[in-house]
Amino acid sequence: MVRVMPQTKIKPLLDAAAPSGVPIPESYPQPFRNGIAHPELWLWDSWFLVEDTTCHLYCLALSRTDKDGQLIPPQDRNLHQFHIRHFISQDGGRSWLDKGVYFKPEITSDGYFDRNIWSGSILKVNDNRYLTGFTAIRSKDAEHPFVQSIGLAVSGDDKSVDHVQDRPLSCPVRDYEQITSLGYYLGPKESLGHEDGEEGGPILAWRDPYLYQDGDGRIHAFWSAKVSPKEGAMAHATLSERDNGFVIEKLHPPIRFPDSEKFTQAEVPKIYNSPATDEYYCLLAACDRLYEGQPDSQVTKVTRLYKAPTIRGPWQAFGQETSKLEGLDNLFGCSIIEADFDAGKLVLVAPVTEMAAKDVQLTFADIITLHI
Repeated sequence: MVRVMPQTKIKPLLDAAAPSGVPIPESYPQPFRNGIAHPELWLWDSWFLVEDTTCHLYCLALSRTDKDGQLIPPQDRNLHQFHIRHFISQDGGRSWLDKGVYFKPEITSDGYFDRNIWSGSILKVNDNRYLTGFTAIRSKDAEHPFVQSIGLAVSGDDKSVDHVQDRPLSCPVRDYEQITSLGYYLGPKESLGHEDGEEGGPILAWRDPYLYQDGDGRIHAFWSAKVSPKEGAMAHATLSERDNGFVIEKLHPPIRFPDSEKFTQAEVPKIYNSPATDEYYCLLAACDRLYEGQPDSQVTKVTRLYKAPTIRGPWQAFGQETSKLEGLDNLFGCSIIEADFDAGKLVLVAPVTEMAAKDVQLTFADIITLHI
């Protein structure tokens, strides 16, 4: 059970606009090899933690069937509540064990993630606590199902969330003026989280926080944002801890990428550092959806890689001609298990999108080694 700090009136977990709850299967008893084709769950997006010889994989998950045993089509998954699933590997990702649910939507005093939760990250900080960043989806009404905030939880281990902060780190509704004054795009206040997107573009982008601790111990958070209705960017904040929990010490101006005109949404960003060169790398899931309701067959999802001399940039494409990583068709929301950026070698774990063949959609592919 997740503990939340008491505050004001408790909101109901679900209302008429909220998605339906579905059964959450227990841990699957058999190991998965050559990827994860879970018989009971749709799986997508990913983030990672490596401790000694154990690889921890976290991802979004949803039961393949509803409470009545009826199949949930992948394209209908936003009608249901997700949870974060935890898998571990002791052999570098060649096989995986299902460790069950890590985190799920809860009733909170603020109500900021009572509708749903989306992707995030996990970070083991210097004092051996674990911080979980997540996208919080608030219940509002049927026309505004995607009101997003950046949430944070603290745990004593990597197995489950202990304590969720009762207020989001950043909320577009609460912090609208601060966010937009720095150059981020949120659209008109009344359109925040609207099912039809923002001013002709895709939906609100204030999601997928990635937590990173630098060599000085400072904690950074990066997440998906926009600088116009159809131009994706990356948000960046530095955090500090106070008596009432972690807060944003400074929200920095948006980070743009040199080829950002090629994508409308910069999703599930991840930051890495090369100890050999002290250069920084950003792995990005980029989507060119122009508007909500656009047929999926017209939408391209690719993985892009950038490098920079500092954590703020300036960012440039990793390749001489493009940031796009080849060999990852129908894979989206990847994570790096191992990297030798100087040698151009990456080992990835990668979810398969719903655009793939039905027998592999929303599963995890076998580990992939790229020479870039």
